[in-house]
Amino acid sequence: MGQEHIRKALTNALESGRISHAYLFTGPRGTGKTSTARILAKALNCEKGPTPHPCNTCDHCREITEGTSADVIEIDAASNRGIDEIRKLREQVHFAPVSSRYKVYIIDEVHMITADAFNALLKTLEEPPEHVVFILATTEPQKIPTTIHSRCQRFDFRRVTVDDIAAHLQKVAEGSNINAEPDALRLMAIQADGGMRDAVGLLDQCSIMANPVTAETVRQVLGIAGRDTMRALVEKIGRRDLPAALDLLNQLMDDGKDVTQVLTELLEYMRALLLYQADPAYQEIYLTDTAENLKTVEPLFTRSRILAATARIHEASLDVKRSLRSKIVAEICLYDLCRGEGESPAALMSRIETLEGKVTHLMAGGAPAVSPAFEPPREKRSKTQEAAYASPMATAPDMPSVTQKEASFPSAEGPAAIPLEKRQEASFEKQASAVPQRAGQKMEAEGASFTPPFEEKTDAPRQPSDLAGAQRLWNGVLQGLKQRHKMGFFAYAREATPLDFDGKRLTVGTATQLAKDRLERNDLRDEVLAILKAGTGQNFEFAVEQASEKQMEAARKTAPRVASRPQHKAAPPAPPKEAPLPKEDDELPETVKRAMMVFGGSLVKDDSNQ
Repeated sequence: MGQEHIRKALTNALESGRISHAYLFTGPRGTGKTSTARILAKALNCEKGPTPHPCNTCDHCREITEGTSADVIEIDAASNRGIDEIRKLREQVHFAPVSSRYKVYIIDEVHMITADAFNALLKTLEEPPEHVVFILATTEPQKIPTTIHSRCQRFDFRRVTVDDIAAHLQKVAEGSNINAEPDALRLMAIQADGGMRDAVGLLDQCSIMANPVTAETVRQVLGIAGRDTMRALVEKIGRRDLPAALDLLNQLMDDGKDVTQVLTELLEYMRALLLYQADPAYQEIYLTDTAENLKTVEPLFTRSRILAATARIHEASLDVKRSLRSKIVAEICLYDLCRGEGESPAALMSRIETLEGKVTHLMAGGAPAVSPAFEPPREKRSKTQEAAYASPMATAPDMPSVTQKEASFPSAEGPAAIPLEKRQEASFEKQASAVPQRAGQKMEAEGASFTPPFEEKTDAPRQPSDLAGAQRLWNGVLQGLKQRHKMGFFAYAREATPLDFDGKRLTVGTATQLAKDRLERNDLRDEVLAILKAGTGQNFEFAVEQASEKQMEAARKTAPRVASRPQHKAAPPAPPKEAPLPKEDDELPETVKRAMMVFGGSLVKDDSNQ
């Protein structure tokens, strides 16, 4: 039943006389593997055979049906799995059949045989006697050695469809004088999960309980909560009524319902809601509930919430198998479903994409897009600083704006993207060459000072500015990876913590050796260096260290909030009398004036050489 492809193949083999010495029947339980093996044995040994249509009336057919044939031997490999049993079989196969045409060995659950026993069986399969046919049946073909596979004709049995099972149950019910409703038969077919044997057994059990057999009878036999109870539970979840949902769960437990079965039914109802939203004409969902009831419950859930709920219920179903207190797992699951906790990754990504779209729309419309965390305190800006920040050159050299075709660091200018050649002119490398800066040198500007992140590294202890520079650069790298759609690299990079920046080398730390190896891959390293080059106009080195959790946590705590211009206070040295500074702007070199416009401040004398 439901295995037409196998019936046709075996029929052609019998009619043409091309009978193999070994067959391998694979497929889920209850799909007819052993039954087909017995029918094949009848077809081979029938007095009218070999024939695809055994008579079932001759002595050989009747003996096989009754299980008394001396030439058809059924072996359960689960209990006869050792090498001694297979050696005994090897000794017996050489004897001729007692009264039949073929001696047929049906070995069920053959995957349970040990490796040594398989090796012993292999010798027989390689050189089988002409009068012997082996039929091996298994539910796990992947456990069969390839050497056995290669010497058998394999037939894969499929799960029987719901319609085929229901039709067969109707015939069985009519032949057994069982009064069963169509809904009950279809529910049995669904619960059988493609296994005909399970469906027939369920029909027999239900016929003992009630006459006629109804869908409610099937639910009682299987311990199913029922559509009314499940609809009530889903409605309470939809309204986020946690106390009522927990009360209903307790009631189900008191009635003896199994937690796994309750979660399975809940998952099926969520599936029905999802499919109802997609296609109300899909008839399969109405086995769960009626169209009118689904239409009433469906508005309580969005598509994303249903998807998140199904993922959470599936996770709880797996946890129940490993838990000693399954009810607690179900209660936590209901809490998450009612409180809306733990949305699915797809739902979270959808929300992030929506927010990014809104930000992009605001930036395209000219709305301010500068975060306060990247803006120096306004109360300490001088007029010179205000002019510098209003200038197109105010873009942070380590975080330039992003054009449509290249990924670089975020710009403090919002939508006013600066072309690459202009950005390179305003890069810190060029300005630093015009205004030499040594470690300890400061640029003062009315209570606020700026230290470029690329100053020379000294033997002094690590300063917050080092961590701030590393933080800004690494944030730019992460942003660049996202803009270049390198999400695989982005997932690796986000695990790292910036540790240091000495003006030439950016160092990040990872907690594990595996994460360190990922970041040191040549392709990822090339992407990082390319983004740093595009964002700053300079060639930097990139290093990865394996750091402890304490070191990484200390770096995160020590590093200040990332800003476009880190600030620290410094006492300005008094200018010496013998070298007065120029007072007029015209006396300053053009490069110095441009640097002051960008960074703000005034000139002081360097006393480090005195």
